Amino acid sequence: MTVPAIDAVSGAASTQILDRAGASPDALNGLSDRFQRLMQEQPAAAAMPHDTEVGARSPVSHFIEAQEGVLRQTFDSVRSFSQQAPSMNPGELASRHIELSYQLAMVQVQFNAGVYVAQSSKSGLQTLMKNQ
Repeated sequence: MTVPAIDAVSGAASTQILDRAGASPDALNGLSDRFQRLMQEQPAAAAMPHDTEVGARSPVSHFIEAQEGVLRQTFDSVRSFSQQAPSMNPGELASRHIELSYQLAMVQVQFNAGVYVAQSSKSGLQTLMKNQ
């Protein structure tokens, strides 16, 4: 790909210089079209690392699935509460609010514990790799 050189400015009108600088060579137009085609394609499916079986479950995947289930259940509980709240009396409303607050706090504690374990594992692996 060859881009023509821009001549030195010598008394030429500024509009001519801007027009010439703004024009793109045909090679760049071809590259731009190729980039647009590549961006529209779907990426290839990633291969499974280390030849793991599709049905194989690790403790981490089990933990993530369990946490996802708890989060989904909590979301459903909050949505149900928001729909039922207008018809509740003040005692029921306060009781349900306390129960949901407790449930949300437990989900947050479990999430933070999972993040802590993941960060600790990452730090341990980084230290191991540095010492190799």
